Amino acid sequence: MQFDRIVTHLENVPHMPPDRGKLIYEFVRAKKPQGILELGFAHGTSSCYMAAALEENGAGRITTIDSEVAKQRTPDILSLLEKTGLGAFVDPVFAERSYTWELMKLLEKHTVDGHTTPQFDFIFIDGGHTWDSDGFSFLLADRLLRPGGWVLFDDVIWTPSVCAGEPWVDAMPAEERDVAHVEKVFNLLVVPHPDYDSFEFDGTWAWARKKPDASSSTGDRSDIVSAIYSRTNAARRSFLFRRYLKKLLKIG
Repeated sequence: MQFDRIVTHLENVPHMPPDRGKLIYEFVRAKKPQGILELGFAHGTSSCYMAAALEENGAGRITTIDSEVAKQRTPDILSLLEKTGLGAFVDPVFAERSYTWELMKLLEKHTVDGHTTPQFDFIFIDGGHTWDSDGFSFLLADRLLRPGGWVLFDDVIWTPSVCAGEPWVDAMPAEERDVAHVEKVFNLLVVPHPDYDSFEFDGTWAWARKKPDASSSTGDRSDIVSAIYSRTNAARRSFLFRRYLKKLLKIG
């Protein structure tokens, strides 16, 4: 499904605005991943942007994991997939407690005689936003990411203090409430990791590539993300202007 069509279904749904949707859509179109793992789908907006790109590519599948609470969202991921007709590309998993437990089950399923066969070409981590959940999730997901694949983190500079008053935040020590946990994960676990390169940070999202192995024939360029940012900048500005003009005309 072309971006101009999918955005009409998603532009007013939290939590991924169209300019971010455009970036992840273009990445999936360019990279052509066969397997995508998403940790944290909320309403399913990002899942649908990626699924629309997979449909345009003609192949690929998304395994996306969130908690049972996601079923209570309006709209929820199942209704969005039905509305967009993209359900054939997405397998939603509703975890009873934690997506790290679901990652354990994926590892168990794909590990034989101590060897794990990677299943994914792209992993999007947009879930707990804490050192505990996202740090552990990266270490587990890394085992499932193919060489040459990419990992993307959302809300890199977000701090729990934004949700002050929530019991889980108030229970944190002060130093944890005021720290960007995902930034710590990226800077301390991803960047120093010997198997990763091609780091990119735009103020909200942080990308990294798992280095291709010697036998890889993906032909993937390490600057693919930079190229997508450069290519989509003008398109994003044009889209946002057209959306603003449309709203302005309605007001008038």
